[in-house]
Amino acid sequence: MRFLSAILLASVALAQIGPAPNTGVPTVGILNYIHAVNNLEPTLAFYHEAFGLDGEPRPFPNPGVPALTNSPGVSLRLAVLRLPNAGFGFELTQFSGVDRHPGTPKHTDPGAALIALRVKDMAPVLAAVKKLNSPIITTSGGPVTIDTPNGKIRSMLIRDPDGYVIEVVESTPAEGVKADGNVFGASMGLTVADMESTVKFYHGLLGFDLKGNMEFSSNPAILDLTGAPHAKNREMTAVVPGTKALIAFYEYQDIPRTPFHLRVPDPGAPAVALRVTDIEGLLKRMRAAGVKVTSARGELVQFSPTIRNIFVEDPNGLNIELFESTQ
Repeated sequence: MRFLSAILLASVALAQIGPAPNTGVPTVGILNYIHAVNNLEPTLAFYHEAFGLDGEPRPFPNPGVPALTNSPGVSLRLAVLRLPNAGFGFELTQFSGVDRHPGTPKHTDPGAALIALRVKDMAPVLAAVKKLNSPIITTSGGPVTIDTPNGKIRSMLIRDPDGYVIEVVESTPAEGVKADGNVFGASMGLTVADMESTVKFYHGLLGFDLKGNMEFSSNPAILDLTGAPHAKNREMTAVVPGTKALIAFYEYQDIPRTPFHLRVPDPGAPAVALRVTDIEGLLKRMRAAGVKVTSARGELVQFSPTIRNIFVEDPNGLNIELFESTQ
């Protein structure tokens, strides 16, 4: 996928999308996981030095952007980091022409997002983190060893130049998994306010099949990793329907939590772009369920002759771009 949100769908890459599968599930794909940045160049330099990931900054002058983001007069530049074996791309967006209000949550705050990057070797990442003075969230200040059903991994949480949370996971690629660089996979993460409401939204409205344990527990290694050594947590995961893209949902208790939400253009704001079918019917169900619609006037945007899209918020404040393509 060349572009990461429906903001980019008006390009020639649309020809690669193809018809939506008839699965009966509202969600049929993902374009990108999105992270609004203060300035593209330093953020791109960070991801290049720490992870060997590259993206080309470019303007995107689509006239639908102001209505889609409910930001009159806004302009957009963006770059897409291609992530091996992830099933989605990582879209960095820089907005201008509008007041922006940066925000940096704790990982444990509802609405805080992260991207988990799987690497073959933690050493060059650690060297870059030290050189760049990147903040480390993990309580012990370095990688934590965690036992998983597939063996031991080493993991730590850090922040990029905009305060966005990255989980760095060192493990051995499975047989047949190929990547030229250090990064060989990625997944998405979102901290939630309430797991039951989150399941109701993602399963009931979007058709995600969430799996996991609804009981809270305290794993010292995981809580050290997440910078919450005295908390309890629970986790559910799902694969975005129609893709191999994995998203994890985390909830914490016994720790102060501050809800986190930013507008789409604000540096530090996370978002995700999901392809759906019958977008009008889905929006009707979402409105009946009390879902907040944030695009201008709460209306669908005709982004191109074949694309309609809109931004809504999930129960945790995550900005979700829904788009429907007739191609």
